[in-house]
Amino acid sequence: MERPYHHGLMTFVTVALLMLAFVASGADRESYRCQFFQAYLEGDMSQWLQWAEEIEAEYPGDREWILLALQARYGLIGYYFGTEQNGKIKPVLKDADRRLEELLDRHPNDARLLSLQSAFQAFKIGLAMYKAPFLGPKAEASVQQALKLDPKEPMAWLEAGNSLYNRPALFGGDKQQAIEAYKKSLALFESKDEACNYLKVLVQVFIMKGYYETGQRELYQSTRQLLEKKYGQLPWLDDFLPSTILD
Repeated sequence: MERPYHHGLMTFVTVALLMLAFVASGADRESYRCQFFQAYLEGDMSQWLQWAEEIEAEYPGDREWILLALQARYGLIGYYFGTEQNGKIKPVLKDADRRLEELLDRHPNDARLLSLQSAFQAFKIGLAMYKAPFLGPKAEASVQQALKLDPKEPMAWLEAGNSLYNRPALFGGDKQQAIEAYKKSLALFESKDEACNYLKVLVQVFIMKGYYETGQRELYQSTRQLLEKKYGQLPWLDDFLPSTILD
């Protein structure tokens, strides 16, 4: 007859091992997040695609891991646009779009995924402006659906801000409203206990840029000082902003 304590011991060991595996997996994911974060602060995106591809190869069916890789691709594409490396965008975006659609098939009401869908549609417009009449409404619909499903999703407010910021005023664009959307995004990102989240820094940079481009010079200066106090000298800030901003 099996001894009761032996069965209980085995159960305890099994649970303990599962917990250790879970913790290790979380730690690995946090390690990747911090790699992306530190590289972002340094303005060195050279390994981002490699890291994203490692994640995708190792965890092809895991929502949390693939989401991390998709957010890395999102940032990398933005970097390529900002540094005028448009020739590198299409393959990165095509792969990201395919993986995103696979996740959305399984999680159609995921606000974070819908927010990324909006962003990727906007990136496609950036590559081919003639697609704006077709993809513009789709991008807006995706972000509005995300906000409806989860008004506390920071990525949805980030993309709502981007939509308002980049659209011409004739089509509803408004930089001041965009800044307010970015502020909501930042507050929601900051409400989450995430030590390494480059998106939180990105939103602050968008707010800073918005202040400058709407003539709010003092707010621009104070936001920049706060950024540099939190994260140190960000060597790429002046490259991100128009050359007229330089003091």
